[in-house]
Amino acid sequence: MPLVLLAFVSGCGDASGEDAPQRAAVSGTVTFNGQPLPEGLVRFVPIDGTPGPKTAVPVSQGRFQVEAEHGPVVGTHRIEIQSTDDGGYAMDDEDAIRRLRESGVKRIEAIRIPPAYNTRSTLKETVTAEGNNEFQFDLNSARRR
Repeated sequence: MPLVLLAFVSGCGDASGEDAPQRAAVSGTVTFNGQPLPEGLVRFVPIDGTPGPKTAVPVSQGRFQVEAEHGPVVGTHRIEIQSTDDGGYAMDDEDAIRRLRESGVKRIEAIRIPPAYNTRSTLKETVTAEGNNEFQFDLNSARRR
């Protein structure tokens, strides 16, 4: 087992090496139905020849920001946006589910971003090495596909 771990660690490479793709800082806003997205992720998925890896940037109160060290690589990306607002309850929290049933709550209000903005996203942005990588994503629940 230790040999496998050593082989894995030695194969990880240094992200700051000359062969590593250039990264850039990004920031911006995400609204959903005109309101700031409370919690979520903006994923930058490299496309059109842009080298990987994918980068996920957390959203809090409609804002996201990440420094260049952890930002997406320079190039074109498909944008996937996901809400992580679970209404305050984990779906596998049996105690919380029991309390909800006892209090008569039948449905938890959680934000569900349509697939057109995540798994089926056609949103595209270009991250540049120089300049302002400030993005604004205005999402709408009416967009389903």
